Amino acid sequence: MQDSDDISIGIIGLAEWEVPEDQKGRGLTLQTTRGPINAIVHHDPDRPAHRGVIWVGGARGGLDGPAGGLYRIVGEELSPGITSLRIDYREPGELIECVMDTLAGVSFLTGTGHSDILLVGHSFGGAVAIKAAP
Repeated sequence: MQDSDDISIGIIGLAEWEVPEDQKGRGLTLQTTRGPINAIVHHDPDRPAHRGVIWVGGARGGLDGPAGGLYRIVGEELSPGITSLRIDYREPGELIECVMDTLAGVSFLTGTGHSDILLVGHSFGGAVAIKAAP
C-alpha cells in the first residue's frame, strides 16, 4: 500500500500479455506510479468506440466478475460498439488502492478517445465504482 498521503496514480507505460485461451480480449498491463495493473480489453479495432465500460470485481479481485464470468461474456458481447476494460486489482480488498486502479482504467480509456465511460462493480466493486465516480 502507498503512503496514505499519496492519493494519485499515473500511467507510465503499457504492456501486452497473452490471455488464457478461455478468455477473450487483449491482455494489457497498465504500468502505473503505484505498480502494474493487469486488465483485459474487449474492443473491435475496425469500429472505434467513444463509449467504454470498466468492470470491477468483488473484494477478492479477478478478471471474470460474478456469475461464472459475467464480465467476460458481457464485455465480448458489447465489443462491437463499446470498449470494455476488465481490471484485476493490485491489492484486492483495499478500497483506496482498488479505487486508484479503477481511476487508472478511466485514464486509459479517456486517453484512447473514450468520452462516455461507465463503471460497473459487483459487491465490493460497487463501492469501488461509487467512490471512483466523478
